[in-house]
Amino acid sequence: MANGPQSDVLARLREEGGAAFVAALAALLARTAPARLALISHGAATDDRVSVVRAAHSLRSSAANLGAVELAEAAEAMELLAASPAAWQDTAAREAAVAAVAHAWSEVADSVRRIAAAHVE
Repeated sequence: MANGPQSDVLARLREEGGAAFVAALAALLARTAPARLALISHGAATDDRVSVVRAAHSLRSSAANLGAVELAEAAEAMELLAASPAAWQDTAAREAAVAAVAHAWSEVADSVRRIAAAHVE
């Protein structure tokens, strides 16, 4: 689970909010990530920086809350790229950032779904 949520973050969340809270955070990420990824991809393809910034920010926050560090970092990189008009003009960088976010999600998705299912009380 190299790209999955960090166990220390999950333990702290369980201690502070309980297993149901952890499951709810994981379920939220599992449910919303595909739509956010679609918004990022579509926004990058149609030059809609505002949509990309919003979707990437939201994905970054949800991933960070659960301790999915690599996904959070990829989403943050996408958000920063979209927030910079000059950087955004680099089509190759834009495509690479979209691919990095999609890859990071694919690496963590199964773990997130398992956490959502396993921690339901």
